[in-house]
Amino acid sequence: MSEDKTTERNAGKQVHSERKAKQTYTKRNEDFMFRLTKELNENDKLSEEKKEEALQDTKLRLLEGQLKGETAKQIYGTPTDRVKEIIEGPKKAPVETKYWMKALDNGMVFLMIFALMFGIMMIFQPKSVTSEPGPAGITAMLAISIIGGACAPFLTDRLQPTSKKKERQSIWKTIGMATGMILVWMVAYMLFSSLPQSLNPILPFEAYLVLAAVLFVVRMWFKRRYHVTGGFM
Repeated sequence: MSEDKTTERNAGKQVHSERKAKQTYTKRNEDFMFRLTKELNENDKLSEEKKEEALQDTKLRLLEGQLKGETAKQIYGTPTDRVKEIIEGPKKAPVETKYWMKALDNGMVFLMIFALMFGIMMIFQPKSVTSEPGPAGITAMLAISIIGGACAPFLTDRLQPTSKKKERQSIWKTIGMATGMILVWMVAYMLFSSLPQSLNPILPFEAYLVLAAVLFVVRMWFKRRYHVTGGFM
């Protein structure tokens, strides 16, 4: 019984395709197919079988589009665009960058900047750093970077021109939220910077420079691995 239904469905698809094949092209679609065929024949990257399959798929899609009033340009762009799509495959939908990815990425940026900055300062002005650890202590650096990384996506998402959230919210709400995030980060900066050196030790400058270099490499891998977009850098 299931075989009969499958046969009927296949027969229906075949009839549908045959009906489309009997349709006539509009002049623009006919010109599109002529130029597409010419470009495909001149292309050496595709096999003859692949070319024929692509032409048949394009024909059926154009005929289907004609019934809806769609043109070849609306569906595929130019014949060159269609050839590129055949070779490279359909465009992949952009991967959404999740909140935790943005927070981690921004956190690594903050920590990398702090580590590089204080590492250099300890080379040229070691006394100014070691006398009062403040934000140069490893505990403060980590905490400030984590909190800054967590707050940053809320701000950058609303400042980006393509952000949908920005379109839904008023400018005053955006300013208020941005101000709140900056205040939270500043308070965290002051609190953790005031920790005693026993809880906020300073590492050798070599450790800070190595940390900055490692974070740079890890962040580049992370952005490529998860296709993270946006951020401060």
